[in-house]
Amino acid sequence: MATKDELKEVFVTGAIPKEQDFHDLIDVAGEQGPQGPEGPRGPAGADGEDGAQGPKGDPGADGEDGAQGPKGDPGADGEEGAQGHKGDKGDPGADGADGFPTEAQWNDLVARVEALEG
Repeated sequence: MATKDELKEVFVTGAIPKEQDFHDLIDVAGEQGPQGPEGPRGPAGADGEDGAQGPKGDPGADGEDGAQGPKGDPGADGEEGAQGHKGDKGDPGADGADGFPTEAQWNDLVARVEALEG
């Protein structure tokens, strides 16, 4: 069986190891030693860029209507208003003019009807 230094010479120099070299390496490697102490903490890295904005979600469904609340107590009766005074009957008005429109009023009515029909 090869020694640790002999195996190191084979693998470090770039020589082509043989099958026996691998078997010897496994036998010589032995057990793993205890873990060493943790090293000092390195400096913090720079902040990364913000990720892309995700798509907006669909709106949620409407909730159910709440239960009908209890009927409230009736309110107090309001005060009665003051009694109004009925006035005296007035004199009759003068007779009106005949019911025909003036020419200007007639032309205005015709224009409005044509605007509505058009």
